Amino acid sequence: MRALAAAITLVFMTSGSTAMSSLFVIYINQWGLSSADIAVVFSVYVGTLLPVLLLFGGLAERFGRRPVTIAGILAMVLGLVLLSLAHSLPWLIVARLFQGVGVGLSVGAVTAALAESYRGKLPSGTMLQSVAAFGLFTGPVISAIAFNLGGGLNLSYVPALVMVIGVLALTPLLAERATTPAAAAAVEDVYSADVVARALRLALPLAFVSWAALSLFLSLVPAYLAAALHALNPAIGAGAILATQIASLVATLRLGNAAPERSGILGAIVSIGGLAILIVGTSANIWLLVGLATVLVGAGGGVASAAAFGIAGRIGRGQRTRVFARMYVAAYAGYSLPTLAIGLIAVHASFAVAFIAVVAVLAVMTATLPLLRERIPACARELAPAA
Repeated sequence: MRALAAAITLVFMTSGSTAMSSLFVIYINQWGLSSADIAVVFSVYVGTLLPVLLLFGGLAERFGRRPVTIAGILAMVLGLVLLSLAHSLPWLIVARLFQGVGVGLSVGAVTAALAESYRGKLPSGTMLQSVAAFGLFTGPVISAIAFNLGGGLNLSYVPALVMVIGVLALTPLLAERATTPAAAAAVEDVYSADVVARALRLALPLAFVSWAALSLFLSLVPAYLAAALHALNPAIGAGAILATQIASLVATLRLGNAAPERSGILGAIVSIGGLAILIVGTSANIWLLVGLATVLVGAGGGVASAAAFGIAGRIGRGQRTRVFARMYVAAYAGYSLPTLAIGLIAVHASFAVAFIAVVAVLAVMTATLPLLRERIPACARELAPAA
């Protein structure tokens, strides 16, 4: 039950943070927002998420996971309430900042609780990535359905709001950490700081690149499809997100038992290759290439993200909340900063030029990953269970 409660909490919190992704085309059409505005709204919550993860990522190890998770859930609730009431760009930005606080406070603690209580057959990294993928597409799909059922732009967030409020009932089931020094003795032998740092040198770039590939796909494809089909239905964007995450789930499950140090690098290469194909496909209006890019970005990004989760879970024993918090810093930085960079560059150049420039930087990062793999100590490569 603890694993299920943690998984549901993680899915609903993730879906709350992505609920607006399928509605960007509506904001552009009804509010007159520009591509740069959308890029800022999409990624601005990194302004609170990253500082919270960096400063308070280990807070749950000291005060307990439940109170920290509850605080995160309440912040996400406030963010969704503001989205439900928003009537201008500043409201969207403030709402996203509260969502960043919510994710930053809760995600490390909930992921650690899930990793420790999970007892299934799938490798821990594969399981964690599957849960994340499910959460990433659930929010956009539900908000698109709510809009098409007549909810309108603001009320489309109500289902996500109800789901996030509902997970408050699950917090008593989350695995708890002791809060007194006498009772806080580690139940596992921890790796040395050097071993953890050297393993994270590969896991963090893997998380950054894989989540960046997904965010760049989402920043281009939904708007492209809406323009190409002359349609303003948010289900178009939700469908694109759903397609990438189905590809992610299939690839992650098929390669779940592969060594993460190898599969992660391969996945990152595939996802960046998918972005390159996406550029060609959208520029030349070749639907076959756009479809191929969807599969490659989703599959490659999913495998790379699962590898990052697997490495972090393996070397984080005894301090998983803190280690997962570091990994999420890299993941959400990848999810937000490249898209923000595109929005800023597009102010002075074309969107296409900005997109190509950011993808080129990610390709250079991916090319360095094999060098980082060689630096992982042998003890941290053991295929020991993460929990």
